[in-house]
Amino acid sequence: MKPATTIKALVLTLLALALPAAGQTTWFVSNDPSENPDFPSIAAAVASPMVVWGDTLLVSEGIGLYEGGVMIDRSLTIRGEPGELPVVVAAGFGIPKYCFRVATNVSEIHLDGMELVGDFDSFGVVGNAMATFAEHCVFRGFFTAVSAFPSTVRDCLFVDNQFALGGAVLVERCRFEVSAPMPIGDLLGVARIVIDCEFTGPSQIAVAYARFVRCEFREIVVPAGRAPFSLEPFPEGDFVFDSCLFVGVRSQTEPLFDLGFDANVVLQGCTVVDCEAPVFARGQTGLPGTATLQNSVVWDNDFPVLFEMPSDVSYSILPQSFPGPGNLVTDPLFTDAANGDYSLKRGSPGIDAGDSSAVPPDVTTDLLGNPRFADDPIMPDTGGGPAPIVDIGAFEFQPPGPGFCQADLTTGAIAGLPGYGVPNGIVNNDDFFYYLTLFAGNNACGVGPGLARCPSPPDLTTTAIPGTPGYGVLNGIINNDDFFYYLNLFAAGC
Repeated sequence: MKPATTIKALVLTLLALALPAAGQTTWFVSNDPSENPDFPSIAAAVASPMVVWGDTLLVSEGIGLYEGGVMIDRSLTIRGEPGELPVVVAAGFGIPKYCFRVATNVSEIHLDGMELVGDFDSFGVVGNAMATFAEHCVFRGFFTAVSAFPSTVRDCLFVDNQFALGGAVLVERCRFEVSAPMPIGDLLGVARIVIDCEFTGPSQIAVAYARFVRCEFREIVVPAGRAPFSLEPFPEGDFVFDSCLFVGVRSQTEPLFDLGFDANVVLQGCTVVDCEAPVFARGQTGLPGTATLQNSVVWDNDFPVLFEMPSDVSYSILPQSFPGPGNLVTDPLFTDAANGDYSLKRGSPGIDAGDSSAVPPDVTTDLLGNPRFADDPIMPDTGGGPAPIVDIGAFEFQPPGPGFCQADLTTGAIAGLPGYGVPNGIVNNDDFFYYLTLFAGNNACGVGPGLARCPSPPDLTTTAIPGTPGYGVLNGIINNDDFFYYLNLFAAGC
Protein backbone atom coordinates (compact mmCIF):
# COMPACT_ATOMS: atom_id res chain seq x y z
CA MET A 1 0.00 0.00 0.00
CA LYS A 2 1.33 3.46 -0.91
CA PRO A 3 2.00 5.92 1.97
CA ALA A 4 -0.56 8.42 0.62
CA THR A 5 -3.18 5.72 0.46
CA THR A 6 -2.36 4.63 4.02
CA ILE A 7 -2.78 8.20 5.36
CA LYS A 8 -6.09 8.60 3.49
CA ALA A 9 -7.44 5.35 4.94
CA LEU A 10 -6.37 6.40 8.46
CA VAL A 11 -8.09 9.80 8.11
CA LEU A 12 -11.30 8.17 6.90
CA THR A 13 -11.21 5.75 9.83
CA LEU A 14 -10.75 8.59 12.36
CA LEU A 15 -13.60 10.55 10.79
CA ALA A 16 -15.86 7.55 10.99
CA LEU A 17 -15.10 7.18 14.69
CA ALA A 18 -15.59 10.89 15.40
CA LEU A 19 -18.94 11.31 13.64
CA PRO A 20 -22.21 9.95 15.09
CA ALA A 21 -23.38 6.78 13.47
CA ALA A 22 -25.98 7.18 10.78
CA GLY A 23 -29.25 5.82 12.04
CA GLN A 24 -30.72 2.96 10.08
CA THR A 25 -32.43 1.05 12.89
CA THR A 26 -36.17 0.66 13.34
CA TRP A 27 -37.21 0.27 16.99
CA PHE A 28 -40.59 -1.19 17.97
CA VAL A 29 -42.48 0.79 20.63
CA SER A 30 -45.57 -0.56 22.38
CA ASN A 31 -47.16 -0.14 25.81
CA ASP A 32 -48.51 -3.66 25.43
CA PRO A 33 -45.87 -6.03 26.90
CA SER A 34 -47.35 -8.98 25.01
CA GLU A 35 -46.05 -7.44 21.76
CA ASN A 36 -42.44 -7.81 23.00
CA PRO A 37 -41.48 -4.21 22.21
CA ASP A 38 -38.00 -2.74 22.22
CA PHE A 39 -39.35 0.16 24.32
CA PRO A 40 -42.58 0.61 26.30
CA SER A 41 -42.98 4.27 25.36
CA ILE A 42 -41.72 6.91 22.97
CA ALA A 43 -40.10 8.75 25.88
CA ALA A 44 -38.18 5.61 26.86
CA ALA A 45 -36.94 5.17 23.32
CA VAL A 46 -35.81 8.79 23.05
CA ALA A 47 -34.01 8.50 26.39
CA SER A 48 -32.05 5.46 25.21
CA PRO A 49 -28.50 6.05 23.91
CA MET A 50 -29.09 3.21 21.47
CA VAL A 51 -31.56 5.36 19.47
CA VAL A 52 -29.43 7.63 17.29
CA TRP A 53 -29.91 10.25 14.58
CA GLY A 54 -31.98 8.98 11.67
CA ASP A 55 -33.52 6.00 13.49
CA THR A 56 -37.20 5.11 13.22
CA LEU A 57 -39.63 4.45 16.05
CA LEU A 58 -42.43 2.15 14.89
CA VAL A 59 -45.28 2.69 17.35
CA SER A 60 -48.09 0.19 17.95
CA GLU A 61 -51.61 1.17 19.03
CA GLY A 62 -50.82 -0.84 22.12
CA ILE A 63 -53.31 -0.90 24.99
CA GLY A 64 -53.98 2.81 25.44
CA LEU A 65 -52.70 6.33 25.08
CA TYR A 66 -49.04 7.28 24.92
CA GLU A 67 -48.06 10.30 26.96
CA GLY A 68 -46.26 13.01 25.05
CA GLY A 69 -44.04 15.67 26.53
CA VAL A 70 -41.02 14.24 24.75
CA MET A 71 -38.00 16.49 24.21
CA ILE A 72 -36.18 15.05 21.19
CA ASP A 73 -32.56 16.08 20.75
CA ARG A 74 -31.97 14.27 17.46
CA SER A 75 -33.75 13.85 14.16
CA LEU A 76 -36.00 10.80 14.31
CA THR A 77 -38.85 9.33 12.34
CA ILE A 78 -41.86 8.33 14.43
CA ARG A 79 -44.62 6.46 12.66
CA GLY A 80 -47.51 4.22 13.47
CA GLU A 81 -47.47 0.54 12.77
CA PRO A 82 -49.08 -0.14 9.35
CA GLY A 83 -52.85 -0.27 9.65
CA GLU A 84 -52.85 1.29 13.13
CA LEU A 85 -53.16 4.84 14.49
CA PRO A 86 -51.59 5.13 17.94
CA VAL A 87 -52.72 8.10 20.04
CA VAL A 88 -50.14 10.37 21.66
CA VAL A 89 -51.42 12.85 24.26
CA ALA A 90 -49.71 16.16 24.90
CA ALA A 91 -48.29 16.29 28.41
CA GLY A 92 -45.24 17.28 30.39
CA PHE A 93 -42.96 20.33 30.54
CA GLY A 94 -45.58 22.16 32.58
CA ILE A 95 -47.17 24.82 30.41
CA PRO A 96 -47.13 24.76 27.44
CA LYS A 97 -47.47 21.06 26.89
CA TYR A 98 -46.03 19.16 23.93
CA CYS A 99 -46.38 15.89 22.13
CA PHE A 100 -42.90 16.11 20.61
CA ARG A 101 -40.36 18.88 20.54
CA VAL A 102 -37.37 19.75 18.33
CA ALA A 103 -36.63 17.67 15.20
CA THR A 104 -39.35 15.12 14.57
CA ASN A 105 -40.73 13.44 11.48
CA VAL A 106 -44.07 11.80 12.21
CA SER A 107 -46.52 9.71 10.23
CA GLU A 108 -49.56 7.52 10.95
CA ILE A 109 -49.91 9.08 14.43
CA HIS A 110 -52.93 10.63 16.16
CA LEU A 111 -51.69 13.55 18.27
CA ASP A 112 -54.17 14.80 20.85
CA GLY A 113 -53.76 18.12 22.66
CA MET A 114 -56.71 17.34 24.98
CA GLU A 115 -56.71 20.87 26.45
CA LEU A 116 -57.60 23.26 23.64
CA VAL A 117 -60.84 24.46 25.23
CA GLY A 118 -59.76 26.46 28.28
CA ASP A 119 -56.15 27.46 28.78
CA PHE A 120 -54.83 26.90 25.22
CA ASP A 121 -51.59 25.38 26.44
CA SER A 122 -51.08 22.29 24.32
CA PHE A 123 -48.65 22.09 21.43
CA GLY A 124 -48.11 19.40 18.86
CA VAL A 125 -44.97 18.69 16.89
CA VAL A 126 -42.58 21.54 17.47
CA GLY A 127 -39.31 22.03 15.64
CA ASN A 128 -36.72 24.56 16.70
CA ALA A 129 -34.98 25.69 13.50
CA MET A 130 -34.93 22.10 12.33
CA ALA A 131 -37.03 20.37 9.70
CA THR A 132 -40.31 18.81 10.76
CA PHE A 133 -42.20 16.41 8.53
CA ALA A 134 -45.71 15.17 9.27
CA GLU A 135 -47.64 12.73 7.10
CA HIS A 136 -50.90 10.77 7.55
CA CYS A 137 -51.39 12.17 11.06
CA VAL A 138 -54.36 13.45 13.02
CA PHE A 139 -53.95 16.59 15.13
CA ARG A 140 -56.77 17.39 17.55
CA GLY A 141 -57.13 20.14 20.11
CA PHE A 142 -53.82 21.99 19.83
CA PHE A 143 -52.90 25.62 20.26
CA THR A 144 -50.16 25.01 17.71
CA ALA A 145 -50.09 21.67 15.93
CA VAL A 146 -46.93 22.08 13.89
CA SER A 147 -44.40 24.86 14.35
CA ALA A 148 -41.15 24.70 12.44
CA PHE A 149 -39.15 26.21 9.59
CA PRO A 150 -38.88 24.59 7.20
CA SER A 151 -41.55 21.92 7.46
CA THR A 152 -43.70 19.77 5.21
CA VAL A 153 -47.13 18.48 6.15
CA ARG A 154 -48.98 16.00 3.94
CA ASP A 155 -52.22 14.00 4.13
CA CYS A 156 -53.05 15.08 7.68
CA LEU A 157 -56.32 15.83 9.44
CA PHE A 158 -56.52 18.83 11.79
CA VAL A 159 -59.56 18.94 14.10
CA ASP A 160 -60.38 21.81 16.46
CA ASN A 161 -56.94 23.39 16.61
CA GLN A 162 -56.40 27.07 17.31
CA PHE A 163 -53.35 27.18 15.05
CA ALA A 164 -53.27 24.10 12.89
CA LEU A 165 -49.89 25.24 11.66
CA GLY A 166 -47.54 27.66 13.32
CA GLY A 167 -45.25 27.56 10.35
CA ALA A 168 -44.86 25.40 7.29
CA VAL A 169 -43.31 25.68 3.85
CA LEU A 170 -45.51 23.08 2.17
CA VAL A 171 -48.94 21.88 3.24
CA GLU A 172 -50.45 19.30 0.92
CA ARG A 173 -53.63 17.20 0.82
CA CYS A 174 -54.73 18.09 4.36
CA ARG A 175 -58.17 18.68 5.84
CA PHE A 176 -58.86 21.31 8.49
CA GLU A 177 -62.07 20.91 10.51
CA VAL A 178 -63.54 23.06 13.25
CA SER A 179 -66.64 21.66 14.94
CA ALA A 180 -67.63 24.59 17.16
CA PRO A 181 -66.86 28.32 17.47
CA MET A 182 -63.66 29.02 19.38
CA PRO A 183 -62.43 32.21 21.06
CA ILE A 184 -59.86 32.77 18.31
CA GLY A 185 -60.03 29.80 16.02
CA ASP A 186 -57.27 30.51 13.50
CA LEU A 187 -56.68 27.60 11.12
CA LEU A 188 -53.26 28.69 9.88
CA GLY A 189 -50.50 30.80 11.38
CA VAL A 190 -47.88 31.01 8.66
CA ALA A 191 -47.86 28.95 5.51
CA ARG A 192 -45.95 29.36 2.27
CA ILE A 193 -47.86 27.12 -0.12
CA VAL A 194 -51.02 25.10 0.57
CA ILE A 195 -52.03 22.55 -2.07
CA ASP A 196 -55.16 20.37 -2.45
CA CYS A 197 -56.46 21.10 1.06
CA GLU A 198 -59.98 21.39 2.48
CA PHE A 199 -61.13 23.84 5.14
CA THR A 200 -64.47 23.70 6.92
CA GLY A 201 -66.10 24.96 10.09
CA PRO A 202 -66.62 28.21 12.03
CA SER A 203 -63.10 29.56 12.11
CA GLN A 204 -60.73 32.12 10.65
CA ILE A 205 -57.86 31.60 8.23
CA ALA A 206 -55.21 34.08 9.30
CA VAL A 207 -51.76 34.00 7.75
CA ALA A 208 -48.75 36.19 7.20
CA TYR A 209 -48.42 34.94 3.64
CA ALA A 210 -49.87 32.02 1.76
CA ARG A 211 -50.54 30.71 -1.72
CA PHE A 212 -53.44 28.27 -1.95
CA VAL A 213 -53.70 25.94 -4.95
CA ARG A 214 -56.78 23.77 -5.61
CA CYS A 215 -58.20 24.28 -2.11
CA GLU A 216 -61.82 24.20 -0.93
CA PHE A 217 -63.25 26.50 1.73
CA ARG A 218 -66.74 25.50 2.91
CA GLU A 219 -68.90 26.91 5.69
CA ILE A 220 -66.16 29.10 7.12
CA VAL A 221 -68.42 31.18 9.38
CA VAL A 222 -66.82 33.73 11.73
CA PRO A 223 -68.26 35.77 14.61
CA ALA A 224 -68.68 39.54 14.54
CA GLY A 225 -65.42 41.48 14.50
CA ARG A 226 -63.46 38.86 12.56
CA ALA A 227 -62.84 38.31 8.86
CA PRO A 228 -62.86 34.81 7.32
CA PHE A 229 -59.51 35.50 5.63
CA SER A 230 -57.14 37.82 7.47
CA LEU A 231 -53.71 38.67 6.13
CA GLU A 232 -51.29 39.84 8.79
CA PRO A 233 -49.18 42.93 7.96
CA PHE A 234 -45.93 41.42 6.77
CA PRO A 235 -43.77 43.02 4.05
CA GLU A 236 -44.15 39.98 1.82
CA GLY A 237 -47.76 39.37 2.77
CA ASP A 238 -50.05 38.37 -0.08
CA PHE A 239 -53.08 36.13 -0.37
CA VAL A 240 -52.91 34.14 -3.61
CA PHE A 241 -55.55 31.58 -4.63
CA ASP A 242 -55.32 29.40 -7.74
CA SER A 243 -58.23 27.12 -8.78
CA CYS A 244 -59.94 27.35 -5.38
CA LEU A 245 -63.61 27.02 -4.39
CA PHE A 246 -65.32 29.18 -1.75
CA VAL A 247 -68.80 28.03 -0.66
CA GLY A 248 -70.83 29.27 2.32
CA VAL A 249 -68.07 31.52 3.69
CA ARG A 250 -69.78 34.14 5.88
CA SER A 251 -68.77 37.20 7.87
CA GLN A 252 -71.16 39.35 9.90
CA THR A 253 -69.24 42.61 10.13
CA GLU A 254 -65.88 42.32 8.35
CA PRO A 255 -64.82 41.83 4.72
CA LEU A 256 -64.32 38.38 3.28
CA PHE A 257 -60.65 39.26 2.69
CA ASP A 258 -59.16 41.70 5.22
CA LEU A 259 -55.69 42.82 4.13
CA GLY A 260 -53.02 44.62 6.09
CA PHE A 261 -50.73 47.42 4.86
CA ASP A 262 -50.07 47.20 1.10
CA ALA A 263 -50.83 43.48 0.85
CA ASN A 264 -52.47 42.06 -2.25
CA VAL A 265 -55.11 39.40 -2.79
CA VAL A 266 -55.16 37.45 -6.06
CA LEU A 267 -57.91 35.03 -7.12
CA GLN A 268 -57.02 33.23 -10.34
CA GLY A 269 -59.33 30.57 -11.72
CA CYS A 270 -61.51 30.49 -8.59
CA THR A 271 -65.23 30.07 -7.91
CA VAL A 272 -66.93 32.05 -5.13
CA VAL A 273 -70.57 31.16 -4.50
CA ASP A 274 -73.13 31.43 -1.67
CA CYS A 275 -70.80 33.61 0.42
CA GLU A 276 -71.71 36.63 2.52
CA ALA A 277 -69.82 39.67 3.83
CA PRO A 278 -70.27 43.47 3.86
CA VAL A 279 -67.27 43.76 1.53
CA PHE A 280 -65.52 41.21 -0.67
CA ALA A 281 -61.99 42.63 -0.19
CA ARG A 282 -60.72 45.57 1.86
CA GLY A 283 -57.24 47.03 2.13
CA GLN A 284 -55.76 49.21 4.83
CA THR A 285 -56.36 52.93 4.49
CA GLY A 286 -53.40 54.68 2.92
CA LEU A 287 -51.66 51.45 1.92
CA PRO A 288 -54.42 49.52 0.19
CA GLY A 289 -52.59 47.07 -2.08
CA THR A 290 -54.54 45.56 -4.99
CA ALA A 291 -57.33 43.01 -5.33
CA THR A 292 -56.89 41.01 -8.53
CA LEU A 293 -59.63 38.81 -9.97
CA GLN A 294 -58.72 36.72 -13.03
CA ASN A 295 -60.59 33.86 -14.71
CA SER A 296 -62.92 33.64 -11.71
CA VAL A 297 -66.63 33.21 -11.04
CA VAL A 298 -68.17 35.35 -8.28
CA TRP A 299 -71.87 34.50 -8.38
CA ASP A 300 -74.93 34.20 -6.14
CA ASN A 301 -73.26 35.83 -3.13
CA ASP A 302 -74.25 38.65 -0.77
CA PHE A 303 -71.54 41.31 -1.11
CA PRO A 304 -73.05 44.82 -0.93
CA VAL A 305 -69.61 46.13 -1.89
CA LEU A 306 -67.04 44.18 -3.90
CA PHE A 307 -63.88 46.21 -3.33
CA GLU A 308 -62.75 48.83 -0.85
CA MET A 309 -59.30 48.91 -2.41
CA PRO A 310 -57.87 49.23 -5.93
CA SER A 311 -58.95 46.33 -8.10
CA ASP A 312 -57.97 44.64 -11.35
CA VAL A 313 -60.71 42.40 -12.75
CA SER A 314 -60.49 40.51 -16.03
CA TYR A 315 -62.06 37.48 -17.75
CA SER A 316 -64.40 36.86 -14.85
CA ILE A 317 -68.12 36.27 -14.37
CA LEU A 318 -69.72 38.68 -11.90
CA PRO A 319 -73.27 39.76 -10.98
CA GLN A 320 -72.64 43.31 -12.16
CA SER A 321 -70.78 45.04 -14.96
CA PHE A 322 -67.15 45.63 -14.13
CA PRO A 323 -64.35 47.34 -16.09
CA GLY A 324 -61.79 45.03 -17.60
CA PRO A 325 -61.35 42.75 -20.61
CA GLY A 326 -63.39 39.58 -20.93
CA ASN A 327 -65.72 40.22 -17.99
CA LEU A 328 -69.25 38.78 -18.23
CA VAL A 329 -72.54 39.41 -16.43
CA THR A 330 -74.42 36.16 -17.02
CA ASP A 331 -75.39 32.97 -15.25
CA PRO A 332 -72.30 30.71 -15.26
CA LEU A 333 -74.56 27.65 -15.64
CA PHE A 334 -73.30 25.43 -12.84
CA THR A 335 -73.94 21.72 -13.31
CA ASP A 336 -76.03 21.27 -10.14
CA ALA A 337 -75.71 24.17 -7.71
CA ALA A 338 -78.61 22.90 -5.59
CA ASN A 339 -76.54 19.85 -4.68
CA GLY A 340 -73.17 21.57 -4.42
CA ASP A 341 -71.80 20.83 -7.90
CA TYR A 342 -70.29 24.08 -9.17
CA SER A 343 -68.58 22.66 -12.22
CA LEU A 344 -69.59 24.15 -15.58
CA LYS A 345 -72.53 22.72 -17.48
CA ARG A 346 -72.19 22.10 -21.20
CA GLY A 347 -72.80 25.42 -22.93
CA SER A 348 -71.63 27.52 -19.97
CA PRO A 349 -70.39 30.98 -20.97
CA GLY A 350 -67.30 30.29 -18.85
CA ILE A 351 -66.05 27.53 -21.18
CA ASP A 352 -63.07 28.62 -23.31
CA ALA A 353 -63.62 32.18 -22.06
CA GLY A 354 -60.70 32.82 -19.70
CA ASP A 355 -57.25 34.29 -20.22
CA SER A 356 -54.71 31.49 -20.71
CA SER A 357 -51.78 33.85 -20.21
CA ALA A 358 -52.92 34.60 -16.63
CA VAL A 359 -52.60 30.97 -15.49
CA PRO A 360 -49.34 30.33 -13.56
CA PRO A 361 -47.08 27.77 -15.27
CA ASP A 362 -47.32 25.33 -12.36
CA VAL A 363 -51.16 25.25 -12.45
CA THR A 364 -51.89 22.47 -14.94
CA THR A 365 -55.02 20.95 -13.37
CA ASP A 366 -58.31 22.25 -12.00
CA LEU A 367 -59.83 21.72 -8.56
CA LEU A 368 -60.80 18.14 -9.40
CA GLY A 369 -57.39 17.30 -10.85
CA ASN A 370 -58.63 17.43 -14.44
CA PRO A 371 -56.39 19.03 -17.07
CA ARG A 372 -56.61 22.78 -17.52
CA PHE A 373 -56.79 24.14 -21.09
CA ALA A 374 -59.27 21.45 -22.22
CA ASP A 375 -60.72 22.84 -25.44
CA ASP A 376 -64.41 22.28 -26.13
CA PRO A 377 -64.62 22.12 -29.93
CA ILE A 378 -68.30 23.12 -30.05
CA MET A 379 -67.79 26.29 -27.96
CA PRO A 380 -66.45 29.49 -29.54
CA ASP A 381 -63.15 30.70 -28.08
CA THR A 382 -64.09 34.02 -26.46
CA GLY A 383 -61.17 34.27 -24.05
CA GLY A 384 -57.64 35.57 -24.44
CA GLY A 385 -54.09 34.26 -24.51
CA PRO A 386 -52.68 31.28 -26.39
CA ALA A 387 -54.94 28.39 -27.38
CA PRO A 388 -56.33 26.18 -26.00
CA ILE A 389 -58.26 28.78 -24.00
CA VAL A 390 -58.71 28.12 -20.28
CA ASP A 391 -62.17 28.09 -18.70
CA ILE A 392 -63.42 30.60 -16.12
CA GLY A 393 -63.74 29.28 -12.57
CA ALA A 394 -62.23 26.51 -10.49
CA PHE A 395 -63.47 23.72 -12.77
CA GLU A 396 -62.38 23.02 -16.35
CA PHE A 397 -65.11 21.57 -18.53
CA GLN A 398 -63.98 18.22 -19.93
CA PRO A 399 -65.42 17.53 -23.40
CA PRO A 400 -66.97 14.07 -23.85
CA GLY A 401 -64.60 11.41 -25.09
CA PRO A 402 -64.90 8.82 -27.85
CA GLY A 403 -68.20 7.01 -28.01
CA PHE A 404 -70.21 10.03 -26.85
CA CYS A 405 -73.66 10.07 -28.50
CA GLN A 406 -75.07 13.58 -28.60
CA ALA A 407 -78.60 12.32 -29.30
CA ASP A 408 -78.68 10.20 -26.11
CA LEU A 409 -80.03 12.53 -23.42
CA THR A 410 -82.09 10.52 -20.96
CA THR A 411 -83.23 7.12 -19.73
CA GLY A 412 -86.84 8.18 -19.25
CA ALA A 413 -88.93 11.16 -20.34
CA ILE A 414 -91.01 11.51 -17.17
CA ALA A 415 -89.64 14.21 -14.89
CA GLY A 416 -89.00 13.13 -11.32
CA LEU A 417 -88.55 9.44 -12.08
CA PRO A 418 -85.14 7.70 -11.82
CA GLY A 419 -83.08 8.11 -14.97
CA TYR A 420 -84.59 11.42 -16.03
CA GLY A 421 -81.82 13.38 -17.71
CA VAL A 422 -79.35 10.48 -17.37
CA PRO A 423 -78.03 9.11 -20.69
CA ASN A 424 -78.22 5.33 -21.04
CA GLY A 425 -76.54 4.67 -24.40
CA ILE A 426 -79.86 4.11 -26.17
CA VAL A 427 -81.73 6.54 -28.41
CA ASN A 428 -85.51 6.21 -28.46
CA ASN A 429 -88.62 8.36 -28.17
CA ASP A 430 -87.79 9.22 -24.57
CA ASP A 431 -84.75 11.18 -25.78
CA PHE A 432 -86.79 13.07 -28.36
CA PHE A 433 -89.52 14.10 -25.91
CA TYR A 434 -86.90 15.02 -23.31
CA TYR A 435 -85.27 17.36 -25.81
CA LEU A 436 -88.66 18.76 -26.81
CA THR A 437 -89.33 19.66 -23.17
CA LEU A 438 -85.98 21.45 -22.89
CA PHE A 439 -86.51 23.25 -26.19
CA ALA A 440 -89.96 24.50 -25.25
CA GLY A 441 -88.98 25.57 -21.73
CA ASN A 442 -85.89 27.70 -22.42
CA ASN A 443 -87.33 30.66 -24.31
CA ALA A 444 -86.10 33.12 -21.67
CA CYS A 445 -82.42 32.51 -22.34
CA GLY A 446 -80.05 33.97 -24.91
CA VAL A 447 -77.11 36.31 -25.22
CA GLY A 448 -78.99 39.61 -24.97
CA PRO A 449 -78.90 42.03 -22.01
CA GLY A 450 -80.33 40.49 -18.86
CA LEU A 451 -80.46 37.00 -20.33
CA ALA A 452 -78.48 33.94 -19.31
CA ARG A 453 -76.73 32.05 -22.05
CA CYS A 454 -78.78 28.98 -23.03
CA PRO A 455 -77.35 25.67 -21.80
CA SER A 456 -76.58 22.78 -24.08
CA PRO A 457 -78.93 21.06 -24.62
CA PRO A 458 -81.18 22.60 -25.89
CA ASP A 459 -78.59 24.92 -27.50
CA LEU A 460 -76.85 22.65 -30.01
CA THR A 461 -75.90 24.70 -33.04
CA THR A 462 -75.73 28.07 -34.73
CA THR A 463 -77.21 26.77 -37.96
CA ALA A 464 -79.01 23.59 -39.03
CA ILE A 465 -77.47 23.49 -42.52
CA PRO A 466 -74.60 20.96 -42.62
CA GLY A 467 -71.31 22.24 -43.99
CA THR A 468 -72.01 25.91 -43.30
CA PRO A 469 -70.11 27.97 -40.68
CA GLY A 470 -71.54 27.50 -37.21
CA TYR A 471 -72.92 24.01 -37.83
CA GLY A 472 -72.61 22.16 -34.51
CA VAL A 473 -71.14 25.24 -32.77
CA LEU A 474 -73.03 26.60 -29.76
CA ASN A 475 -74.17 30.21 -29.86
CA GLY A 476 -76.14 30.49 -26.62
CA ILE A 477 -79.45 31.04 -28.41
CA ILE A 478 -82.44 28.69 -28.86
CA ASN A 479 -84.31 28.70 -32.17
CA ASN A 480 -85.60 26.30 -34.81
CA ASP A 481 -82.06 25.56 -35.99
CA ASP A 482 -81.41 23.78 -32.70
CA PHE A 483 -84.57 21.70 -33.01
CA PHE A 484 -83.84 20.53 -36.56
CA TYR A 485 -80.20 19.88 -35.67
CA TYR A 486 -81.35 17.55 -32.87
CA LEU A 487 -83.87 15.94 -35.22
CA ASN A 488 -80.98 14.96 -37.50
CA LEU A 489 -79.03 13.58 -34.53
CA PHE A 490 -82.07 11.61 -33.34
CA ALA A 491 -82.67 10.14 -36.80
CA ALA A 492 -79.02 9.05 -37.03
CA GLY A 493 -79.16 7.33 -33.62
CA CYS A 494 -76.05 6.08 -31.86
